[in-house]
Amino acid sequence: MARFEPLTLSELPAGIWRTRLPVRFGSCDPAGIVYTPEYLNLFNGVIEDWYGEALGLPYHELVGTRRTGLGYAHVSADFATPSRMGDVLDVVVIVREIGRTSVKLTVHAFNDGAECVRATFVTVTTSLVDHKSMALPDDVRLALKNYQAGCDASASLASADLGYGSSSGLPA
Repeated sequence: MARFEPLTLSELPAGIWRTRLPVRFGSCDPAGIVYTPEYLNLFNGVIEDWYGEALGLPYHELVGTRRTGLGYAHVSADFATPSRMGDVLDVVVIVREIGRTSVKLTVHAFNDGAECVRATFVTVTTSLVDHKSMALPDDVRLALKNYQAGCDASASLASADLGYGSSSGLPA
């Protein structure tokens, strides 16, 4: 697999949601860099925040009150440069694809404007009552589509080859 081409923060659409993520001691290994699996935990928190702040759908309400599961069916990551304790990363979420029961998101992390990590998350929507796959709720689908449309050029970003190939990889 070819190494991905890191983006710069300035290449992203102006309307994209962004958060700042400080790299703390607890996320680092003895070398002082982020312990690789910790990125998944950090990005999971970013995605939870994104649901509430960008989509207007607080994650804790989706999971806790509405009993809608948003579990990961697939996760992958590419790393360009290490992140160190004390760094503050700019992190964005891009909606790549919306399926009937699933969503493909790309999380991009930037350090000093240069992409250092890119991760892809495919979530599958499930009922937390019977733990079976279910269609995306209408309000979630609408919020995802509105976010995608609200990001200037997100359609071209979502269709561009950002190092993940052309197959969707989305479950039904």
